[in-house]
Amino acid sequence: MSLPASQQRVLDRIEEVLKKREPRLVSMFAMFTRLNLGERLPRIEALELVPWWSPRRYRGRLPGRAVLFLSLAIALIVSAVMIGVSQSPDNCRAPLTAPHGSVIGVSHAGTACHAPDTKTMGLGRGS
Repeated sequence: MSLPASQQRVLDRIEEVLKKREPRLVSMFAMFTRLNLGERLPRIEALELVPWWSPRRYRGRLPGRAVLFLSLAIALIVSAVMIGVSQSPDNCRAPLTAPHGSVIGVSHAGTACHAPDTKTMGLGRGS
C-alpha cells in the first residue's frame, strides 16, 4: 500500500517519537512482525460509495447531531404546550350554548379572554 508523501512523513515522525519514548513498544512490534512473517496480507476491501442522503448510509446508527436535535425539538414542543395549557385562564373558554333570547345568535364575544377585574359591554360573561 502506498501513501502520499505528506502522510508517510507524519507516520515516520510518529514512529521516531515512539521509538525514543517507548523502547518496550519497539520490542513488542518486532515480536509481532516476527510472528506474522508467514501470514498473507488481507484481501483488499472494496468500499461502495454511498450518497449522504441515502438511508443505507445511516443503517444501524443515527448521527449524534440528529438525536440531539430531535430530542431538543421534542422537549421544546412539550414545554410550549405545557406552558400554554397552564397559563390559560378559565374565562378563555368558549360558551357551550348561546344565551337565551339572543337575537343575533351565537357570537364570538364570549370566546375572548378577559382580565379578571374587567367588565364587558354586555356581551358574554361578566356584565
